[in-house]
Order: sequence, then structure tokens, then C-alpha cells
Amino acid sequence: MSRRLAVPPLLLLAVATGAALLLTGCTADPLSVVILNARAPGDKCDFKDPTLYVIRGSLDFRPGGSALAAGYFQAFSWSNQMQANPISVNGEVVDPGGGNDFIGDTIVYEYGYSDPSVVIAPETQNVREAIAAGGLPEANFMGAELIQPGAATALDTTLGPTGQTLVVTFQMFGKIAGGTSKNTNKASFPLVVHKSSTTPITCPAGTKLYVGPCGVAGRDAPVQCVASN
Repeated sequence: MSRRLAVPPLLLLAVATGAALLLTGCTADPLSVVILNARAPGDKCDFKDPTLYVIRGSLDFRPGGSALAAGYFQAFSWSNQMQANPISVNGEVVDPGGGNDFIGDTIVYEYGYSDPSVVIAPETQNVREAIAAGGLPEANFMGAELIQPGAATALDTTLGPTGQTLVVTFQMFGKIAGGTSKNTNKASFPLVVHKSSTTPITCPAGTKLYVGPCGVAGRDAPVQCVASN
């Protein structure tokens, strides 16, 4: 049995000891909605193929690219292990049983950074992401903007050409449709961040800024100019 591993983007789940990546469960709440593999963006940045995954990424903050403005969007397969409980009357379904559908409304991000002189504060993002009861990871994914505005600013003012490791750990909070509060596990995704140059890039005639499939200059490649055709 084999899996396809997407290259060049590189992770999933993180690293306590620097070895391979693990899911972290939350003991305060029965773990029912689980964030799994980080999907590869694919040729169209649609993250649709559940068999293609990445293990980490990179971002170049060189001026003239769009990394600071666009951040780093990443999709993760997830599942809802709660089951639908339909209600039938006289053999006819009168309620499809959506009370266990999970609706996420908040993602909390925390940052671990290899440069101890730089402190990156946690940030919260309001979202609207849902997965039906019984939802399988092959058919469902959630998205996260891994570098939030405060983190982007802190990085942009301190980065140089030497790559630094940024481990983003995040967790989604929300409720099931029936009203009970739920949260996902914590998941972590490492990024190598750097600023390849402090000189703003200007692409000469016949070339264009390379933005890759996701339209972000510097995502998983240096900020650079490539041939226009």
C-alpha cells in the first residue's frame, strides 16, 4: 500500500520532539471532530484530492510578493465521528437527525518559533465551517489561515535570509446543531519562513511574478520572476 506525497509543499501534525507529527486530543471534551492530514493544494489550489497530502510548508516574505497580505491558507481533512440520529414516525423519516452536525465558529492559533528573541502572541479568528454528523475525511476538509495578521507583522519585521521554523498549532471551537459546545483536537503545521531579500522584487519585461497554484508569491517557493509564457 502506498500514498502519494505532494512535493514541494511540505506537513501535518506536529512535533514535540522534532520527530514525526501527532494529533493532540483535548481531554476537556469528548473528541468527536478530528482534524487529520494537511491536504496538498493541487494544480488549482482546490485541495480536493484526499490522497495528496503535505507535511510542512514554507513562505518567503520578500517585499513585492504577497505573503504578508495573503498569509498561508491550508486545508486539512477532518471527520465528525458523531452519528446522525434520524427520527421516524410510522416508518417515515420526519427529522434527518442533524443535531450532531458540528458548526465551528472560532479558531485559536498559537505559535512556536525557533528564534527565542521573537514572541508571537496567540490569535483568534472567527470562522464559519461545518461538517455533518458521520462526515468522513475523504469527503470533508476545513481551512485555516495559519499566519494571522499579528504573526505576519512580527515575522516581517524580524526575518532575514536564514530560514526560521514556525510551528502553528490551532484548534477549532464551536457547537453541534443541537447546542452542545464541542472542539476539535489541536493540530500543528510547521512552516519554514524567511525573507530572501529586503529589496522589493520588480519583474522585467517578458517575465511575471511566480505565484504558484494558490496565487501567493513566496508560498513554497522563493519570491521570484518567471517567464511570462
